[in-house]
Amino acid sequence: VDLKGDDYVSHVQYWLAFKGNSYGFHDASWRSSFGGSIYIRNGSHGCVNMPYSKVQQLYNMVSVGTPVYIYR
Repeated sequence: VDLKGDDYVSHVQYWLAFKGNSYGFHDASWRSSFGGSIYIRNGSHGCVNMPYSKVQQLYNMVSVGTPVYIYR
């Protein structure tokens, strides 16, 4: 799957949309770390970037229609 924005195209292996087809969970091979405060200087465009092995596990655990709750 190719994720596209005004200034980027990123190829991902796993895409699990949770808000239309605009936001979702996906692998992010371009990242060397995840979580913590990295979002402050190196955030996403609204998606949840995950390590390949973790998004692969998530993909195999859920099905279409699984609720996603976002808290801020």
